[in-house]
Amino acid sequence: MMNKYCLYGFAALGTVFLTPLASAGDLTGVFDQKHKTCLEQIAVDADLAFEDAMIWQSDGGGRRARHCVAMALFALGHKEEAAKRLDALAQSADAGNNAMRADFYAEAADFWLMANAPDSAYASATSGLDLKKDHTALRIARARAYALQGRYDHAEVDLTSALAFEPDHAGALRYRADARLKQGKRDDALADIERSLDLDPLSVETALLRGRIREAIREADEAPPVSPPAPEKSE
Repeated sequence: MMNKYCLYGFAALGTVFLTPLASAGDLTGVFDQKHKTCLEQIAVDADLAFEDAMIWQSDGGGRRARHCVAMALFALGHKEEAAKRLDALAQSADAGNNAMRADFYAEAADFWLMANAPDSAYASATSGLDLKKDHTALRIARARAYALQGRYDHAEVDLTSALAFEPDHAGALRYRADARLKQGKRDDALADIERSLDLDPLSVETALLRGRIREAIREADEAPPVSPPAPEKSE
């Protein structure tokens, strides 16, 4: 399924004509519109969008063109290459302000996760958080990277931080419930997953995780008590 960042509509790619007397503000508006149109074209014809974005990049399209190239590559199945380009874009001189750079890192982290590369996802997310500590998507991405590495305690910390910024983020609650379950914190996991399902009652993933958590609680309740070890005999 195509990533949400690629789905901006179904408008066809248009031709942009610039006049020599266009102001900086006019040029920014034109480039923003061309960027939007390029992203929309990905949903229609990713191959054509990639070709047009490459031409635009070579013609001086800057960060917007390079971003569209990366998103088209992702849509064409090249997750790792797309993530590498987004990381490079976030580090480039013309990437924009810190918020824009953080957004590029967040997209890169998501793509690394989809490519099952948690170490790279961690690196992208951490670089983004160095620029914008309250970026919820980056917190969640790094938590997911931690979870893939088996570091569930670290994942829980990042998700708790994300929820401090957005207390009603259903996805963060679901991921934290899973991290808590993995650590044996079944009651805390149940509280998170119930809250997540209240916020997003149609989520199949959340409903399935709630079933797993309830089953884990049931099994724990039914398990026989563990007897303490017998004391060692003294000689």
